[in-house]
Amino acid sequence: MSEQPEEYHPSQISEARRRRRHRSFVPTSKGDRAVFMEQLAERLVGNADFFLFSLLCGLVLAVAIILDNPAIYILAALLAPFMAPVVGLGFTTAVGSLRFFLQSLGSLLIGCVLVFVPALLGGWISKLIPNLQLTQAHYHVNFTVPDFILLTIGILLAIYITVKAPKNRSLVASVALAYEIYIPVGLAGFGLSSGFHGLFPQGLEIVGIWLAWVILSGTVFLMFLKIRPASIFGYLLTAVLLGAALYTLLTNSAFGAAIKSQMNPTQQTPQVTTATSTYLINSEAPSPSPTLTPAPEAIVTQPEPATPTNTLPPTNTPTETITPQPTPLYAKVFSTTPNAGVNIRKTPGGEYLMMLQSNTLVIVVDPNPVVVSGIAWIHIIVADTNQEGWISQGLLLTATPSAQW
Repeated sequence: MSEQPEEYHPSQISEARRRRRHRSFVPTSKGDRAVFMEQLAERLVGNADFFLFSLLCGLVLAVAIILDNPAIYILAALLAPFMAPVVGLGFTTAVGSLRFFLQSLGSLLIGCVLVFVPALLGGWISKLIPNLQLTQAHYHVNFTVPDFILLTIGILLAIYITVKAPKNRSLVASVALAYEIYIPVGLAGFGLSSGFHGLFPQGLEIVGIWLAWVILSGTVFLMFLKIRPASIFGYLLTAVLLGAALYTLLTNSAFGAAIKSQMNPTQQTPQVTTATSTYLINSEAPSPSPTLTPAPEAIVTQPEPATPTNTLPPTNTPTETITPQPTPLYAKVFSTTPNAGVNIRKTPGGEYLMMLQSNTLVIVVDPNPVVVSGIAWIHIIVADTNQEGWISQGLLLTATPSAQW
C-alpha cells in the first residue's frame, strides 16, 4: 500500500517561500551567516588586481589632467578596477559587521592612495610646462546634479546585481563609481603639488560627500530589498553610520548650502569700486548713466511792491554739467565643452563660487587680468544676479569693443 503524500496548507507554503527568499539574501543562522560573510568579503574587499589597476588608473589620470582632455579622463575610469570596496560600504550597514566595514574602507583608502600618488607626481611635472591651463579639472571637484545622479545609479545598480547575482560584476556601475571617486582623489593630489587653486582639498571633500551618500543610499536600498541587520549591534552600527552620512551631506554639500541660504535670505548689498567706474549691486541693477553735477540752489525771493526803480540786467542761469563715464565692458561666458558650464571663483584662482552656463552675459569690472599660477583671471559681475567673482580670461568673449583685448 503506497503512502499518501503529506498535504500543506497554501498559507504555510507561501510563508515558507518568503522565509527561503529572505534567507537566500542574508542567512539568519550564525553558521550560514559566517559563510555568507566570508564569501561577501572575498568579492567586495580589494585584492591584488584591485590595487594594481588602481595604480594604473592613477597614472592615466595624471596624463589626462596635464593634457586637459576629457576623453582621457574617461579612459582612466575605464581602466579602474571593479570598485568592490565602494559597493561593500553600501552593504556594510545592512550586513551589520564592523569588521567588514573596516575591511572595505581600508581597501578603498589604499586604492585612493595608489591614485593620489601618481597624480601628485603629475602635479610636480606640470610645473615644467609653461602657461598650463586646466578647464576640465574643476568640473570633477564640485557638487553637481549630474554627478550626483551618476553616482546614485552606479551604487544602486552595483548593489542590485550583487544581491541578485553574487557571482556577476557590473562593470558599467563600476565605471560610474570610479569616475566619481577616483578622479576627484587624483585631482586633489595634482592640486597639492602643482599649486593650482580649487583642487586641494576640494577633491577630497567631494569624495567624502560621495561616500556618505553611498552608505546612506545603499542602506536604504537594501532595506527596500528586505535586507536588514540581524543583530542589535547591526542596527546600532546602521544608526551611527547613517547619522554620520546625513551630517556630512547636510553640512558639506550643495544641499547644506541651499538650506543655509534659505535660513539667511537677507544679505548686505555689496558695492564694487574700481579706478575707472563704480557699479552698485542690488536687486534692480540700473544701467550705467552719466553723473550729474548738482547745480547750486536758486535763491527765491518774495516780490516787492512795484516802485520806480532801475531794472538790473538778467544774470546767467546755472546749468547742469554732465561728467562722461566710460562705457561698461560686457562679455559672454564661453565654454570649450558643449553644453558645459564655467566655474566662477571668489578670488583669482581661489575658492569655487558658482557655475555659469555658456553665453551668460557678464560685466567686466577691470579688463586688466590678474595672473595666478599662469592663468589670467578677470574680475566680473554677473549681469542677471549681480554676483561678483573671477573667471579665466580664456573663457570670455567680449561683447563690447575694448582696447585691452
